[in-house]
Amino acid sequence: PEGSSTPKQTLSYYVPVPVTLHVYDVGASGTVSLVNRLLRPLGTGLFHCGVEVYGWEWSYSFVISDDEDETECEGTGVFCCRPQCCEGHSYAMSVPMGRSSMSEDEVLCLLHLLEKEWQVRDYDILKRNCCHFCQEMCLRLGVGNIPNWVRNMAEAGANLERTAELNCCRTEELMVQCCSGGNGFTQGRVDEVVVDRVRNSPPSPKERLWELKL
Repeated sequence: PEGSSTPKQTLSYYVPVPVTLHVYDVGASGTVSLVNRLLRPLGTGLFHCGVEVYGWEWSYSFVISDDEDETECEGTGVFCCRPQCCEGHSYAMSVPMGRSSMSEDEVLCLLHLLEKEWQVRDYDILKRNCCHFCQEMCLRLGVGNIPNWVRNMAEAGANLERTAELNCCRTEELMVQCCSGGNGFTQGRVDEVVVDRVRNSPPSPKERLWELKL
């Protein structure tokens, strides 16, 4: 009726924001870039990747600060950087992933959860790396799976490793070579090679979420 005042309801909604997957050739030497040019037509390659949303690119790696003991790695492996500027890798391309209806605050809450779930000590170059993190983040943002060609090299390596583990130590010869420090690679030696390779070019740990003043 006239003269009566009724409170106006304010509708709260968010305009969907773009989510982009940035893909890098691993390392900065250019060698992997050449290899990836050969592997890309086959639908695979050696890639680092990060997810951009609300102006920051997020990923996961084996990162430790200078004052941390490498034998006692604690804390999150989640870090952020400016889009297309991940230190230690060569930017290759960007893949539009669609749009997310999550607000910026909701995305930050999600990242706080991911920080807890993706600890640096759990990093595995085959089974739990940046590609797996980006896959998980994109799914939680509601934009679906990242392209198969980005992650299938790691998955193939993980399957190969599982096959090797199943066959390991089934013969006396394998037991000597694989588990007793023979001429074959032991798991410890493999881990050292992997960790050293990743540590040579990690993104700056100063750009982790808990260090951002949002």
